[in-house]
Amino acid sequence: MPSSLLLLLTPVILISVDTLRPDHLSCYQPSHHPTPHIDSLAQSGTLFSQITTPYPLTLPAHTALFTSTYPFANGVQDNGIPLTESLPTLATIFQKSGYRTSAFVGSFVLDRRFGLNRGFDIYDGPLDLHNNPAAGLPDHKRPGDQVAAAAKHWLEQNSSAPFFLFLHLYDLHAPYSPHNGATGYQAELAYVDQILGDFFSFLDHRGLLQKSLIVFTSDHGEGLGEHGESSHGYFIYQTTLHVPLIIHWPANSKRLPQSRIDEPASLLDVAPTILDTLGLSLPSEMRGRSLLQPHSEDVYSESVYARNHFGCAALRSLRSANLKYIDAPKPELYDLATDPNEQKNLYNQQPAKAAHLRERLIAIRGTAPTPAAKPPTPETIAALRSLGYLSGGSHQAVSHIDPKDRIADFERYVAALNNGSTTTLQKLAAALPDVVDIKMSLGMNELRLKDESAAATEFKHALALDPSNAAAHFELGLIAFRQHKLDTAINEFKATLSLEPWYTRADEALAEIYINQKDFPPAREHLNHLLSIDPDSYTAHFNLGIFAAMAADWPEAERQLRAALHADPNSAQAHQTLNMILQQEGKPQ
Repeated sequence: MPSSLLLLLTPVILISVDTLRPDHLSCYQPSHHPTPHIDSLAQSGTLFSQITTPYPLTLPAHTALFTSTYPFANGVQDNGIPLTESLPTLATIFQKSGYRTSAFVGSFVLDRRFGLNRGFDIYDGPLDLHNNPAAGLPDHKRPGDQVAAAAKHWLEQNSSAPFFLFLHLYDLHAPYSPHNGATGYQAELAYVDQILGDFFSFLDHRGLLQKSLIVFTSDHGEGLGEHGESSHGYFIYQTTLHVPLIIHWPANSKRLPQSRIDEPASLLDVAPTILDTLGLSLPSEMRGRSLLQPHSEDVYSESVYARNHFGCAALRSLRSANLKYIDAPKPELYDLATDPNEQKNLYNQQPAKAAHLRERLIAIRGTAPTPAAKPPTPETIAALRSLGYLSGGSHQAVSHIDPKDRIADFERYVAALNNGSTTTLQKLAAALPDVVDIKMSLGMNELRLKDESAAATEFKHALALDPSNAAAHFELGLIAFRQHKLDTAINEFKATLSLEPWYTRADEALAEIYINQKDFPPAREHLNHLLSIDPDSYTAHFNLGIFAAMAADWPEAERQLRAALHADPNSAQAHQTLNMILQQEGKPQ
């Protein structure tokens, strides 16, 4: 068989362990707690020691991983921003090449509504939003053993053909769950290592381990208190930018002879490397380069999280060899060879080198111009005007505040969110009146305290700063709904959807209002829109099944109710309704 055909038959498994710092893996840091199962990949493959993520947040980093494009170019610069550009992704390329494609994800942050499902035959992330409506959506976490079990079940049915499988484990992302009596980052990592050990044993048992191209990486690291940052996204130091990359090469493939590569590279280079290994051509849209080809490159990263959420300036960095420049109101320059923890800022001692790196950073941004901001649609403008707002501009005023100057306040804010301290949030709101997120969090705290009036006041303060804040519109809609001010509720929910069409909780609320009013056509419209975003929605399937039953369309009613039970097998209401439908069809119950 020709080698080119062998390559195209090679199974490909991409594993992303969210929020994983390389220096917590014993294959990177031998003095650290053992991670034997992850280490086993490195023992039989190539470990890349200097890989940088282009963005220290889950959705932007994974979008960059799959498309090999910069966040500022593809437009996904925060969690919750869908990929709207029709860019080729690893999944679409493999699907067009005849591969079976599947993804198994552990977080709502990577839900299909955000666009990374394109090209996947199966995009499996069944997060039980129906039975957990009170939890914040980004906090919905699917345990790693469940994610891996779903992936193994799919492989049992599909591994006889060429396949591309994406496995995403979210357990290292806070909040942590207890494992064997321990809780915390290290306990979660030990759990993840065990999950992957079981997964690798499964692959070995089925004869897939040796013949598969297995790529192991992460989207970003975790601050863990260094540089004053407990989590990730706010800063762009190596604590959150440095990610692992280990490639297990299949037999008869192109491969690197080295067991370790120390040259700096980017997460953008992963997709080109996978395609090069299999002999597939690289789309022109991809900005990364194959790591199979020797090269040196500038490595660009950014974060606008502190700008979007805490009234600060954006952060951007460029790494060239061991020098790293951070473009900020107070610029920074580090030599990572002698100062890997970025403790000694060399900017004042070496301004010429910093200026040169800044010019190269600007040049990279110029190679892929930032997409022009899309003007608000007529529907958005109408929705906001109906609520007393004139436009839908987002809250992204240019700030010259260095994120370093607000990190202490930001950490107090994060602590207040975790412990529910309204007093701390009120003090922060008084000190930082320009920060919309603080007002939103105050409003959510007031809701938990059952003070809807105070909550509504905070949400309105947030909208005074940012009329395009969809979450504020939604929460005001819920308050109006509970107070039986249905016209106001409808307008707020419509504004929510006009700003963020993926906000399916607004579809659910509008459908409920219209059903209660016996105005079924718009209810059906919102339920169908909900399904277009979330095909596994219990609410949509159940109510559409009721509509079909009302029309005596029993086959359609049965189909919808079975889909509802697939989403929530324990729903007594759905079981009872399906039982009634089966009786009408004359089928055994």
